[in-house]
Amino acid sequence: MNTRVLIVLALIIAGVAGWFFRQQGEITPPVSMQTSDVDYEATDIKAVQTNDKGETEYELTAESLTHNPQTNLDEMSGITMNWEPSPEQRYRIEAGSAAISQQTGELSLSGGFSLVSEGNKGASDIEPIKVTGNTLKGNTKSGQVYSEEPVKIEQGMNRFEASSMTANLETGEYEFGQVAVSFTPSDRQDKALF
Repeated sequence: MNTRVLIVLALIIAGVAGWFFRQQGEITPPVSMQTSDVDYEATDIKAVQTNDKGETEYELTAESLTHNPQTNLDEMSGITMNWEPSPEQRYRIEAGSAAISQQTGELSLSGGFSLVSEGNKGASDIEPIKVTGNTLKGNTKSGQVYSEEPVKIEQGMNRFEASSMTANLETGEYEFGQVAVSFTPSDRQDKALF
C-alpha cells in the first residue's frame, strides 16, 4: 500500500475518534475517598438499654441506626421505644426519627411522635394518656420530657390541644401550656327536675 493512503486513512480514523470523544461529554474525575461522619451503621435494630444497676431502662426497635462520632449521638429512623422510667410507670413512644446519647441520656424525637402511657402496673382501670406532636425532647435517665410545639392529648373520650408540654414520666405528672378545648354540650331539654 502506498504511504499516502495510509496517512489519509490514519487522519480519517483520528478524525472519527476525535468526533466520538467529543460526543462523550465531560469526563468525571475519579471517586475521591474521604473520611465518613459515621462510626457505624445498622438496620433492623432491636436493643435493650440498662442502667448502672443492670435494670432495663428501655427497649428499642428502629429501622436504621447510625452513630455520629462528632456529636456522639445514635441517630435512628422509624423508632418504637418501650420505656419504663419507674416500676410504676410504663410508656410506648413511636417517632419518625430520634437522636439519643447513650452517655447522658439526652433524647430528641422528630418527624412526628406518639407518647402513650401504658399506665400504672397496679391500676389497669385508668385510661392511657396519648400525646402526639412534631418534636419531643427529654432525658432517659431523669425521666423528664418536653415539647415546645403544639401537642394533642387524648385520654378515653377526652381530647384537647396545648401549645407546649412538660412531663415527669417517673411520676406520671404532666403540665400543659395554653390548653384549647372544644366543648359541645348536649341539647337542652325542657323537663321538670322533680
